[in-house]
Amino acid sequence: MRLTVSHHHTAMWLAHILATALVTLLFVLALGSPARAQWTPYATPEFEASGAFSYTRAYGTNSGAFNLVGGSAEFSYHFRHWLAVTADGGAYNFRGFPSGISSNLYTYAGGPRITWRNRRRFTPFVQALVGGGRLTASSGGVKAGENSVVLIAGGGIDLPISERFTIRAGQAEYLLTKFALTNGAAATQHNLRLSFGVVFRFGNR
Repeated sequence: MRLTVSHHHTAMWLAHILATALVTLLFVLALGSPARAQWTPYATPEFEASGAFSYTRAYGTNSGAFNLVGGSAEFSYHFRHWLAVTADGGAYNFRGFPSGISSNLYTYAGGPRITWRNRRRFTPFVQALVGGGRLTASSGGVKAGENSVVLIAGGGIDLPISERFTIRAGQAEYLLTKFALTNGAAATQHNLRLSFGVVFRFGNR
């Protein structure tokens, strides 16, 4: 994988602060919403918004593997009890680089989600999302960036706690990127993304 990216420490910190503030606000709103007497764990919300910690294991073409940590957020609209359209955005920082080198990965994608709602207190789902990504890096004041097509496919399990609040117990996904080699030749990277976090639900389907 070519590490062609720029110095975004300030931007990353601001993104983390804003994400934390948003999650806190949604959490307060969720707790402040009275639960309906007839609510069940398998009820279908109209909208869902989630925030998660994400770990990505990125496999570069002929350049070993890299660990990335960051966060991702999703917004879903349910057309049916089992079908939703989901938008996903994420920001991740490469770890373990020498001092003075900074590299980040940004992804954005959208697509369908299928959810199985059962009579138990867990809700599994699968999804397939397509979009784009940007790889940025900086070293010694030199900055660079590169764009790529992104494919995210996988699923997870939600644990509903109340009508408005759900724990995302785990989410595992295949993350495909197509960043070019350092010589400009086409390449494909097969990566793994693991996430867990919270989900806020609004409306009723």
